[in-house]
Formats: sequence, structure tokens, C-alpha cells
Amino acid sequence: MLAAMRPAALLLLLLSACNDPGRSDDAPACIPGEQQACACPGGGPPGAQICEDSGERFGACFGCGSVDGSSGSPEASTGSEAPDTTGSPAPMTTTTTTGPDAPMEGEPSGPPQAVPPAPPPDASLVVEQTALDRPDLLAASCVETGGNNEFLFEVVRRLRELDDRWGLNWKRGVVGDLSQDVIDYHHGDGVSEGSTEVYIIDIIVGHCGDNPQAGWIDVTQETLDNMTVGMWTLAGQDL
Repeated sequence: MLAAMRPAALLLLLLSACNDPGRSDDAPACIPGEQQACACPGGGPPGAQICEDSGERFGACFGCGSVDGSSGSPEASTGSEAPDTTGSPAPMTTTTTTGPDAPMEGEPSGPPQAVPPAPPPDASLVVEQTALDRPDLLAASCVETGGNNEFLFEVVRRLRELDDRWGLNWKRGVVGDLSQDVIDYHHGDGVSEGSTEVYIIDIIVGHCGDNPQAGWIDVTQETLDNMTVGMWTLAGQDL
């Protein structure tokens, strides 16, 4: 029977037999919020990429280059597109400057609110208000138990409407290892992305426990006492 078939028909039959009927085209390519290492141009240290909310693909590779922020990093966003639901003061106005005194891409738009040894700026009310507005995001803030980082991202998004020195944290300064319950405030000069001149704030008490709560704990000195650092990042997020 097979010998009598035309070659093209035989090939089509064999290819059809090789298809996996159990595979679903609707299966996600990756888990939203999942992180993986990625190769950087020039053979430098690896960067990281995060699975998009759609689950269709990983985002662009970021974190390549030196830790002093000299790599191409996304321009700091003031988050003006998001509505201000915290009842906080109006967002800072970013002034665009041209010429030799213009800020570098990724530099904050204003001076820091506090520098050591002064205590970090207190934005605990923003965290508390976010928890009141989105208790669902807070309850689902543990990635290890199937949650995501949306509560963390929402807090930083609201904070950056007030001061674009707020950002996320690479745990122990390791690019790609994103803290799920910690945010940073860049108090240094220059580009924020990759800076270790930061205050480090824990914003979720009981994270990954049965009843996570909004918090505001300055762990900057504790981190330094443990001979490690925090590193500022936006982790490729539109914040």
C-alpha cells in the first residue's frame, strides 16, 4: 500500500504521525515573573530577563555592563501615567535640560530627600495605602508559593510618582536575584541602575507566611553588618 502512494503524500503522512497530540498550543512559554540568566554582549557577566505578564515570552536582557550604571539602562520613569490613589502630594516635575549639564540617561530628576547618616525618607503611608487598596496583591506576593511581584511593583510605581529615586533591589547585589519584599532608595550621585548607594527597606512583614502585612523596616545597616549590599534596579519593569 505504502509503495503505491505518491512520495509527497507519503511524506505528509509521516510528518502527521510525528506530531504530539498531547501538546497544547495554549501552554504558556514561561511563568509570569519567572527570572532567568541571559548572555550579555561582549562576553561580560550574565544579565537577567523576566517573563512578561502574558506568559508568552521573556523580556529583554538587562543588567549588562559594569555595576556603576555605565551600561545602557532604561530611562528613569516618573510614573506619571498611573493615577495617584494614595492622596499624597503631587508628583515632582521633571525638568528637561539640554547641553553639557543635561543629566545622563537613568539619573534621578532631583536631589535625594536624605543621605547618610540621616534616616531614609519615610514613605510607609504609601505602602499601607497600597495594601488597603490591593490586599489581593499583598496576599499573593510570595513567588515561591505560586504568587507574583505585583504588590512590590505597585508600591514602587506609586513611590516613583513622588520621587524617582525609589526602585527595586537586587538581593546582595546579585543581578537577577530580585528581592520580593524589599525596595531601595538611591541617595548617591549619577545613574540609579546598578548603584549600591542605597537605603534598603523591607516593606512586607511576614512575607511568604500565612498573613503578610504592610511594613516599613530599614534594613540598610543590617545588610552592611552582614558584609553585603543592596543594588538599585528597575529589573526591566515599566515603573
